[in-house]
Amino acid sequence: MAAGEKTGGLLEWIVYTALIAVTGLAGVFIPIVNFPAIILMPLPAILLVLRLDARYGILALATAGFIMLFAGHEPAAALIMIIQYGLLGIVYGMLFKNYVSSGKSLVVSLLAAVVLTVVSVTLMYTLTGENPLVLGQEKRRLLEQQWMAMNQQMQALESMYPEKQANFNDWVGLLEFYIPGQIVVSSAISATLTYILSSIVLERLKFKIPQAPLFSAIYLPWYSIWGLIAGLGLTLLGDQFSLSLAKTGKNILFVLLILYLIMGLSVAVFYYRKINLALPLKIIILILAFSYLPFSVTVLLLLGATDPLINFRRLPDLK
Repeated sequence: MAAGEKTGGLLEWIVYTALIAVTGLAGVFIPIVNFPAIILMPLPAILLVLRLDARYGILALATAGFIMLFAGHEPAAALIMIIQYGLLGIVYGMLFKNYVSSGKSLVVSLLAAVVLTVVSVTLMYTLTGENPLVLGQEKRRLLEQQWMAMNQQMQALESMYPEKQANFNDWVGLLEFYIPGQIVVSSAISATLTYILSSIVLERLKFKIPQAPLFSAIYLPWYSIWGLIAGLGLTLLGDQFSLSLAKTGKNILFVLLILYLIMGLSVAVFYYRKINLALPLKIIILILAFSYLPFSVTVLLLLGATDPLINFRRLPDLK
């Protein structure tokens, strides 16, 4: 490598490292930009892997991590930002650099996002002693304030009987019960948004990457049915023997319900576009679907759950 190329590569590494650190610090200390920071933080790491090498990307994450640790008073949060979202950028960069197909890339990235989330939750509990899977007193108090404010806005505070207060406690308990599933779903959503954004950015920068799949062409492989079997099995066993097993099974089912709803919507969009009907008829179908939303959601869930076995759209194997 020529001296000019080395200097250019070093400057590029410094710029991307600074971007990782600044984005991470913004996500930690400015709550309003936390979600955008989560989506954007992997991008500099992806570009480092593509322009230089994965080793430079890892070194940049380590350097940015030290900067974040010394620049603020939230070392645990800074470390988790680097691990959960910075390392995800390395995974994306390797997938793009090796020209892995978009279907496999999305599956691998979602699995990586879930694994990194589990590692981050474990690390948070180890470093701080706070269990992210349990609502603390402060969060409960905040939820109660929001609940009371909502009732005041609806002018229903005067009619709040003790039974309604019990319903609030039940609601909080249900919310806490499904925290693991909510964490998995939110990490999968942020990883998907990062994938979409990074694909757009890389195409604008003239990188050669696999074409992203159409929403109407995404699907689950047939063996994903084992997730449903595991969720139902653990739920049934847990109801008989162990609350922790039941909680695990029901959280698996919670995640699968969200996933099946998305897959069912993909099937519906596919046939909505394929079936040759006049536009007014299609609009009427949409109006009816929104008018009978519980029925429509049930149909979408059934489509999403059975499509891996039936393959309604006759799509080719995942490539």
